Amino acid sequence: MPRSPLQLLDGLLDEHGMESAAHRFVLGGPFGAEPAGTTAERLARFADAGGLLVETSHSYAGGRAEAAVGRWLRGSPGTLGVATKVGHDTTGGDVPLSRDTVFGHVRSALENLGVEAIDVLLYHCDDPTRSVAELADTLVGLVEAGHVHRVGVSNWRAGRLRELAGELGARGHTPVASYQFSLAEPDPALLEGSLHADDTVLDVVRGHRLPLLGWSSQARGYFARGGPKDHHGRPDPYDTADNRARRLRCTELAGRLGVRPETVALAWTLHHPGVWPSIGPRTTAQLDGSLEARRVTLTGEQVRWLRHGR
Repeated sequence: MPRSPLQLLDGLLDEHGMESAAHRFVLGGPFGAEPAGTTAERLARFADAGGLLVETSHSYAGGRAEAAVGRWLRGSPGTLGVATKVGHDTTGGDVPLSRDTVFGHVRSALENLGVEAIDVLLYHCDDPTRSVAELADTLVGLVEAGHVHRVGVSNWRAGRLRELAGELGARGHTPVASYQFSLAEPDPALLEGSLHADDTVLDVVRGHRLPLLGWSSQARGYFARGGPKDHHGRPDPYDTADNRARRLRCTELAGRLGVRPETVALAWTLHHPGVWPSIGPRTTAQLDGSLEARRVTLTGEQVRWLRHGR
């Protein structure tokens, strides 16, 4: 009997592997800020191509993103799992992660999405005024209430993530981690408060065998263009000397493989077990282009060379 998307998702998160009928790409995008038909077309194409998980947030698109995804999910129940994040208001600002606030946001997310339970629920930020134990208790309470299946965090410092993994592990849960992850390592001063999965974070992820949702896996299109691009009037956080060298190596290898440089860069993320790269195409053509990365096989030597140049 075929397994449901949720069963496949749980299996992949637990096993850190891939199955032939599914893939680890996570679909993000401007849900709620684009026509409903565009959203529907892209979600359907993603599901047909073996996608399992769509990613959004209670705060995206001024609070409209979850409802936009929910409109499609109601018409295609059980087709895709959904990950959403709570802890930001509709302007993107942090809110206190009290139990009442978090439960209120989750209940609203359930209504917006039109689902009985959220597949993956993440804290969008940390709340350093609260103990990790308290925040872990709230996450476990959401699971026990039947509101969510899996829990985790985004943009937590490595030390707090390690403590959370211990707290949740003692309660029988393995948290999902969410950080920026791509071949291009951004300048942290230009990431606007978000965190990259640096070596300190990856040490925790690997040590506790945490699934990693890697957002901006395509580095905002860095490998598809020849120069820097401003982001909301700020300098490109990916335009560094190291990343320019990585882009040249991608271009060289892409020429040998007969694919595009950005395809090689995205394939690089898939060659890290346990990483679920998040992609944000705005059209089905862009989605199809991203999915081409599944067909690129890299050797361990090539994976190291692309990153380190040796």
